[in-house]
Amino acid sequence: MDKKEFAKEGYTIYIVGKHLEITDAIRTYVSKKLEKAEQLCKEIIDVTVTLDTQKLETDCSILMNCAHYHIKVHANTDNLYAAIDKASDRLLQLIRRYKGKLQSHRAKSRSAVDIHVNIIQPLRDTLQAINDEIAAETAKEQEDLWKVHPVVARETMQLKILTQDEAVMKMEITGEPFLIYRSEEDQKMKLIYRRGDENYGLVQVQ
Repeated sequence: MDKKEFAKEGYTIYIVGKHLEITDAIRTYVSKKLEKAEQLCKEIIDVTVTLDTQKLETDCSILMNCAHYHIKVHANTDNLYAAIDKASDRLLQLIRRYKGKLQSHRAKSRSAVDIHVNIIQPLRDTLQAINDEIAAETAKEQEDLWKVHPVVARETMQLKILTQDEAVMKMEITGEPFLIYRSEEDQKMKLIYRRGDENYGLVQVQ
């Protein structure tokens, strides 16, 4: 893996190459493509561009971290520079589509509530570790041991109060698979998730 870092107009660009070397030509091309986004978005903290070439395909992922939000896009083509073009065009499209809403959302004094999150330790991946312990303990003890996922830590996160349009916007620009939020319209806790058909499902949690 090859990783290049350079500063540009008050923010940092990281270019990560997987299965390819990041040349000066690639760095210059990426920098040029980000200039339009830079003109539209004035609060960029850093940008990470990940390029992965495998066989006849190239993946380009761009993660732009801004002061109050982040935008993530991805493209896949059979050409390195075409993948960069496609991903950067998608980035510009999202910035233009939501620029006004992002500015208005940032200007609002939003309230938020804290929710408690349990951090769950996964079950062991292989049977070998279990078999080693079974030799010293009874099968019943092992069943009790592995039956429940243990809670190894607890943390608190903020539950944002959003409108439905703002929730969809966040899903669009972040690329996350789901989002839990409190609805501004009815103050209900809701979960919005990305469906396989690229539409969104909305579930009222309580």
